[in-house]
Amino acid sequence: MTTEKNTLHSDVLIRIFARQPVMGQVKTRLIPALGTQGAMILYQELLNHTINTVVHAELSAIDLCITPESQPSFFTQHSNSKSFSITMQSGADLGQRMYHALDNALEKANKVIIIGTDCPFLNRVDLQQAIKALDSYDMVFSPAHDGGYVLVGASKLDKCVFSTIDWGTSAVMAQTRQQLRQANLSWHELATQHDIDVPEDLVHLASLDMNEAFTYVLPNC
Repeated sequence: MTTEKNTLHSDVLIRIFARQPVMGQVKTRLIPALGTQGAMILYQELLNHTINTVVHAELSAIDLCITPESQPSFFTQHSNSKSFSITMQSGADLGQRMYHALDNALEKANKVIIIGTDCPFLNRVDLQQAIKALDSYDMVFSPAHDGGYVLVGASKLDKCVFSTIDWGTSAVMAQTRQQLRQANLSWHELATQHDIDVPEDLVHLASLDMNEAFTYVLPNC
């Protein structure tokens, strides 16, 4: 992978799970509050914010891991496109997609971190802490207040960690802990974060240094 800047951790890969912003197909649970255009604008801004955060952190190599229906050409037009590679997600559900993304990354890196675009509160310090945790633990997570998680990292992996999980429910992190124990994997949990999935989450955007597009959605909170 080609990068424009030197990174601090040559043995680490950070992967961002993303999809192409298409009206009516992103942030669908926010459409009742924001409308299809507002939901798409918010997703676009969350995507840009996440990419910029990781690129400017300059911590490691970066990969944008996109959904199969997304067009790579959309992402190569991004201003930071030379700072990351682009790969495709594979798998029937979110668990399979994350497992495959971690597993194949660990063939070329000692540590891999996956984040999505739903948590604009993750910052450079959080990423540093996740990378550091993998010196001592097999996996690292940043739980979400809704019961899921917004970051997962691994230096060692077992497929069962992503099996029999009720994805999209408040039980995800609790079920994941059970699977980690079953696999005899050690793990560390970072601070719990808010993600932006449902209308009730929009109020948390007020704590960000928002641009005009983030401000656009706030009146509907």
